[in-house]
Amino acid sequence: METGMRLKYHRSKQKISLEEVASGILSPRELKKMENGSKDPALKDLEALCKKLTIPLAPKDNPIGKVLVKNFKNSLLHPQNKAKIMEQYADIQGHPLLHADEDVELEYSIQQIRYFIVTGDLESAEEKIKEMERFREFMSQEQFYLFHKYNGNYNYILNDFEKALKTYLVAEKIAPNTIAASEIGDLYYSIGISSTKCRETEMAFKYSEMALKIYQQEFIPKRIVECHLNIAISHQQFGNFRMSMEHYKNALTIGNKLEIDILRFTTEYNIGYAYFLFQNYELAIAHTENSLNYIHPEYPADILISYCVLVKCNYELGNYEVAKEWLNKGLHIVENKKISINSPTNQAFKEAYIEFICLDHLVNDDYKEFENYVVNQLAPSLEVTENFFEMGYFLGHLGNIYYKQAKYKQSAEVMNKARKAYKNITIIF
Repeated sequence: METGMRLKYHRSKQKISLEEVASGILSPRELKKMENGSKDPALKDLEALCKKLTIPLAPKDNPIGKVLVKNFKNSLLHPQNKAKIMEQYADIQGHPLLHADEDVELEYSIQQIRYFIVTGDLESAEEKIKEMERFREFMSQEQFYLFHKYNGNYNYILNDFEKALKTYLVAEKIAPNTIAASEIGDLYYSIGISSTKCRETEMAFKYSEMALKIYQQEFIPKRIVECHLNIAISHQQFGNFRMSMEHYKNALTIGNKLEIDILRFTTEYNIGYAYFLFQNYELAIAHTENSLNYIHPEYPADILISYCVLVKCNYELGNYEVAKEWLNKGLHIVENKKISINSPTNQAFKEAYIEFICLDHLVNDDYKEFENYVVNQLAPSLEVTENFFEMGYFLGHLGNIYYKQAKYKQSAEVMNKARKAYKNITIIF
C-alpha cells in the first residue's frame, strides 16, 4: 500500500477527521494531497503523522501473517468440516500478526466475511460487509474481487438470488488473472447455481460446465458432484431428459463414494424428482425414499419436500393409503415445528408447505379446501417461480375435480391453463 493510502487507511480505521490528523503538522489540504498520492510527504511530516496515528513509519514485512491468512483462506474455499474451521478460527483470531500490516489485515477482514457465512453467523457477516464497505478504495484488485464474491455468497444465503447473480457477474469482470483455478471455478459454480435459481437456464448450463472442467482438472470430487447436479437440472429445465439423467447418474456414482450425507440426499432427491416429472413413479419413489436416509431431522423443509414427491407418486399409482401414511408423517412435522402458512420465511419452503397442504386436501377428498389453496396460494406462487410442471399438475387435478362436479365451464378453463403450463416444457428424450 502506498504511503498516502496507508495514512488514509489508518485515519479511516480510527475514524479520525482529516483536520484532526493534520492539526499542528500541516494543512488539511496538504494531507489530502498526500493521501491521494499527488504529493510526497516530507520525512519530518510523515514521522509526525505516523506518531499521531500510532503506526510505524514504514509497513512491516509480515510473511507469517500472510501464511496465516493464506491457510485460513484455503480452508474456507471448499469447507467440509465446520467444527474444524471454527477451531482454526479460534486459534488465529486475535493473533497480532493478522493486524501488523494493512494488506494482511484487509485480507483477513475480507476472509472473515466468508467465515461468518460458512458458519451461518449471518448477522456478523452483514456487520463485517458494512464495515468493509468503508475500505473498498484500499483493496487490491484481488481483494476487491473477493469482497464482491463474498457479497454474492451472502445474498445467495439470504435467497436474494437475483442480487447474488448480479454481484457474482461483477466479480467475474474484475477478477485478476492471478486468481487460482479452484477459486475461479468456485465463482463459475456460484454463477451457475444462482442462474438456476433465477431460471437463467442457458447461463446456468454454461457456467456449470465451465466450473466442472476446472474441478475435474483440480480433482475436487464434492464440487464435481455439485456441478453434475446443476447441469442435470439445467437439462431438465431444457426438457432434455436423457442428458439430465446422465448427469444425475454421474453425480450419484461419485457422490456415493464421498459419503457426504447432504450431498447424497440432494442427489437422490433430484433423481427421484426427475423420475416423477417423467411419470416413472416406481423409480421416483425408490430414489426419494432412499434420499430420506441421508437427511437430518433438523432440515424439516427438505423432508417435507420429499414427502410431497412420495405423496404425489403414490397417489398417481392409486396407493391412497400409502399416500396418507406419508401425509401423516408430514403433518407430524408440521405440528411439532408449529409451522403455519405465515411461518416459513424461505420462499421454497413456503411453496413446499402450501403444496403439502394442497396434497392433504386432495388425497382426503376435501375438494373445497383443495380449490381454495390451489387458486389463492399455490398457483400464484408457482407462477412467480415459473414452476410450470407443478402448475400443470395441480391445475390438472383441479380441472378433473370441476369435471366430476359437473362444473364443465370451469373445468375447461382450468384444463386450458394446465395445458398452457405444460406447453412451456419441451420434452427431449
